[in-house]
Amino acid sequence: MSRVPTAVAAFVAGVVIAATTTAIAGTGRSATDVNERATTTWLTVKVADAMGTRDTITWIPTGSFASSAEVRVPRYPTAAIQGKDTRNLSLSAVRNEQVSAQLAIASGHDLHDVRASVGDLTGPGGARISGAGTQVRFVKYVPVQRSKTEMDWSATIDQVSSPTEVSGDRNPDVVGDALQEGPSVDVPAYAAQPLWFTFHIPKTAAPGTYTGTVRVTADDGTKVTYPLSVQVANAAVPDAKDSSFFLDVWAQPETMALNAGVEPWSDRHWKLIEAYDKDLAGHSQKVVNTTIVDNPWHHQWSLGTRRSQTATPYSSMVAWKWDGSRFSFDFSRWDRYVRTALKAGVGPDIGAFSMLAFQDGEHLTYTDTRTGKSVYENVDLGGTRWREAWGTFLPAFVKHLRGKGWLDRTYLSFDERPVPSMTVVRDFVHEVAPDFDQRISVAGSAGTADLASDLSVSWDTIDRMTAQQAEERRAEGKVTTFYVYGTPAHPNTLSYSPAVEARMLPWIAAQRHLDGFLRWSYNSWTSDPFSQPVYIFTQGDEYMVYPGRNGPMSSIRWEQLKEGIEDFELIDELRKKDGGTADGEALTQALSTATRNLDGRTKDVTDVETARAAVVKALTS
Repeated sequence: MSRVPTAVAAFVAGVVIAATTTAIAGTGRSATDVNERATTTWLTVKVADAMGTRDTITWIPTGSFASSAEVRVPRYPTAAIQGKDTRNLSLSAVRNEQVSAQLAIASGHDLHDVRASVGDLTGPGGARISGAGTQVRFVKYVPVQRSKTEMDWSATIDQVSSPTEVSGDRNPDVVGDALQEGPSVDVPAYAAQPLWFTFHIPKTAAPGTYTGTVRVTADDGTKVTYPLSVQVANAAVPDAKDSSFFLDVWAQPETMALNAGVEPWSDRHWKLIEAYDKDLAGHSQKVVNTTIVDNPWHHQWSLGTRRSQTATPYSSMVAWKWDGSRFSFDFSRWDRYVRTALKAGVGPDIGAFSMLAFQDGEHLTYTDTRTGKSVYENVDLGGTRWREAWGTFLPAFVKHLRGKGWLDRTYLSFDERPVPSMTVVRDFVHEVAPDFDQRISVAGSAGTADLASDLSVSWDTIDRMTAQQAEERRAEGKVTTFYVYGTPAHPNTLSYSPAVEARMLPWIAAQRHLDGFLRWSYNSWTSDPFSQPVYIFTQGDEYMVYPGRNGPMSSIRWEQLKEGIEDFELIDELRKKDGGTADGEALTQALSTATRNLDGRTKDVTDVETARAAVVKALTS
């Protein structure tokens, strides 16, 4: 391994510390910003050693452009940097999909106005793919923090994160996750900055090889050019709205307003909701998740404290009212939320949370119209008052949904409720609103399969749902997915989970003949997830994206999940081609290769690319 002499590195470190601190002061931003702050001397020396030079360098993580997006680049690399010698960039693709890749840049001095661009790609017979369609974003680093839950039951940082992807001086360590938009980025001395490329292949692209150029520039005169080739196969993935993959992530509309500093449910808030809905629709989100009660994720904490399990509680989109003798309901906000999501392409299903409290005693919240005050009333599951309230709500809900034309697509949704409680609800629903008999959605144990038409099984019970059972449920028109949360340690989609794991999740669904994947939270942020990323749960458990200026800021794991979904679509197409019978040898081997090691810290990240290439070959042969 090439090494910088210690004396030289130490001298460089002292210069870098001073220069970086000055640069930060000139920006008007705090030196504690993890994307811009100065590093400690020892860390700067280690990075200088890894770089082997004070000059500006660029490199391809993993050494291959095709697999480069399946790793997180450490902000402060301390091992010899690989991929500096890679000069030719190549990717494979099919029509109508996105393909991500990244390259990184670092220097012994501050870099300003770092930019990247992709020229037009020229293909067979003069066919062209516009370079303007390639999106370039900049990986943004967030601090790594411990959470309450990892001390109790969830995976710990040490169990999850890779020492090659998380870096720093523990004050704090940082991880690259968010994908920041903008024309350029400034990079402190002796810090790596990945440039994230998203290539969008038109659905009309002719098969064949397309060539072009990737350019990287900076204000210090850096001008780096890479030749690029993209091999487009004679296959295609469907539009997201036509995807067979069943993605179900739960959005929190209130945090969209809070983190943008706008009034909840104002016109500006509704514009934000539209932007987030479009992002969800682009990832094949199949459910419009709504609330029909206040704070359905109420949690009973110690010493009798009750509060939400999310930093910002969910409010009810249905207004409950009580006049002293009867309940009534205002569905106007609920209706608008559903209409907005459906218009953006989310759906077609609608989930309604929730007749059962999450981890608390059953209760009702409503406005007493005689006093105008909000009332919180404890009730017994199946008791007289509970039956009165829900016996009024459910028929009114059915009538309202029928009038809107949404009854056949709306589900009563539940999160991790035990079978005895679910049985009480199932029997009561059959009694007062049998229209919902076949539209109960449950995220929880595989043991609730008989109660749920839409079931997402927890990772710890996933083996109890066999491929044959999943196929039988599908034949009955039922949906079966799986989910992860603070566990398992691998695979997962936490802020510092190895990037390749998000890409693997749809492959796991395909291998097990499941319909898709559920994640309990899409955007339940703290007030500032960039500086205080943890509320209670393991970092990133509560969100897949970050708050952007006018909508979501994507993340590495959110992008990798989308590309795994595209892989799932190709697998689905191959199964259709093979007649829907038992998987052929090529597909069986591909599924095994992609999922043969679920721990991304030690996984060969070329496994997914190898497996995908085999699927495409079988599909196009």
